Amino acid sequence: MNRKEFGELVAALRQDLGWTQFQLAEYAEEDEAVISQIERGVKKYFEPELLFHLANALQLTSLERHEFILAASGLDEKQIVRQPSAMMATDVFHPSKILRRMISLTAEIRLPAFLIDVYGDVIAANNTMLAFYNVPPEMLETAAKIPGGYNTARLNFGRDLVSRKHVIDNWDNYALNSMRTFRENSLCYRAKPYFKYLMKSFRNPSEYPLFDRYWKMVSSTEQDKDVGLDHFCYQHDILGPLKYIASLTTAVTSFGSLFLVQNLPLDEQTYGVFDRLKFQAGAGAVRFAPWPEKPMP
Repeated sequence: MNRKEFGELVAALRQDLGWTQFQLAEYAEEDEAVISQIERGVKKYFEPELLFHLANALQLTSLERHEFILAASGLDEKQIVRQPSAMMATDVFHPSKILRRMISLTAEIRLPAFLIDVYGDVIAANNTMLAFYNVPPEMLETAAKIPGGYNTARLNFGRDLVSRKHVIDNWDNYALNSMRTFRENSLCYRAKPYFKYLMKSFRNPSEYPLFDRYWKMVSSTEQDKDVGLDHFCYQHDILGPLKYIASLTTAVTSFGSLFLVQNLPLDEQTYGVFDRLKFQAGAGAVRFAPWPEKPMP
């Protein structure tokens, strides 16, 4: 992203913490004028120590710091990926090709799996994952008509409380893991119009009663995140005790990353549950949210 966009990102991260420029400068041990220059996009060179201080002050996890410092490089998404040439072909500039390949892979995986974008919108899910979450049909019917209708935040923190109803114990750990992934994947997009559009809905307590609580808890927790997987261990109301990791495989594109999430069982009980769901649901995947275009109905 260019300097103006990076400045908008820093401002969005600062505002999310409820700080003024003066407070960020204090916590980062930098001059307030420097913070102002960054946010206005007029500071062209970032010293390594400055980025280090900012990342510390903004309470970023290890994975978030990686994205934050990459954003400070000044390169946009189309410059970060490898460029095509006569000697080397790449699909990173062809969203339809990338999407077909990733959805096909999602359908072939014999475990619960779904494909999300940097905003947490579910692009596609295989039949096993749909059976695992048991999403009410009415949620899918209205999804295209409301902000964040296909977003993982709606499943985990929306008023229907779909995930909460199934997780009998250890809910806080489940919710924090889910929110942490949402925050990390979206870090570089916090100042984008579509992210602001989503957050306006997510911070409506009547529609998303649990969102703001866990959004703030993730930024205040001392637990770091340095690997692209989350550990889940809880009692499911129908499926019984489950123990698995949600592992993210990243597809890098010039339109933002896509993340293929797979639930990998860690014990025989969970393996048996996933195997039965696969047998009952059958192969295949269902397409949901649009990508890379992000309409705002």
